[in-house]
Amino acid sequence: MRNVFMQFERKLMPYRNNNTFAIFNAFAQFLFLAVLVSLPVLVIRFDIDTLKTGASEGTLVEYMEQFLLSLTVLCYAYIAKHNPSFKRFGALVIGFFLCLLIRELDMFFDELVFHGFWVYPAAIVAASAVIYSLTDRVETANQFAAFVNHRNFGLLCMGLAMLLVFSRLFGMSSLWRELLGDGYVRAAKNIAEEGTELMAYVTIFYASLRYVFAMKPAKDKSTHKSDSSVLCKH
Repeated sequence: MRNVFMQFERKLMPYRNNNTFAIFNAFAQFLFLAVLVSLPVLVIRFDIDTLKTGASEGTLVEYMEQFLLSLTVLCYAYIAKHNPSFKRFGALVIGFFLCLLIRELDMFFDELVFHGFWVYPAAIVAASAVIYSLTDRVETANQFAAFVNHRNFGLLCMGLAMLLVFSRLFGMSSLWRELLGDGYVRAAKNIAEEGTELMAYVTIFYASLRYVFAMKPAKDKSTHKSDSSVLCKH
């Protein structure tokens, strides 16, 4: 009977290990996400309490947005480097986020050149990305379909919707004037808008980071070479 029990324990052990790993992994993901979603609030508090910049130009919030956008661009550049078949569609993704980064740097270009100059480098980047992606339309379309069918695309879409739609609607002056009435303060509206934008950039970066770990080329066991055509299969 003891031998039977020990054999049963040995068979059960792998399942216990798998369950334990899954539980700890879930807690780790929650803690990581808790830190990420706390980041916008911590940055805003640091802006207000320590730097005393409030909602003016050149705040830590803006610098953090630029930093997260830079990391997002690097995520897709890394994927394109290790997956040659992703390069053409990757150029569109990288170009899109690079244009957003250039737009966030508009104050830098305004001071360095002239007001509104950011439009020109953004247009060059956008045109270059589109032209390069069209050099092989079939491959670009295939990778586009694979990219949007990936499980992480929903999270990326959520971040983009927060950035391009929700933050704009939530930051409308008319909404805040109606809500606050005579107590309307533009700084409060700006902080709310910038805070939602930063939360959107956090979400976009997190989704992009998940793409980095998920979009790894499969390796052919016989040749030990990576198969770059296998993407977004997870």
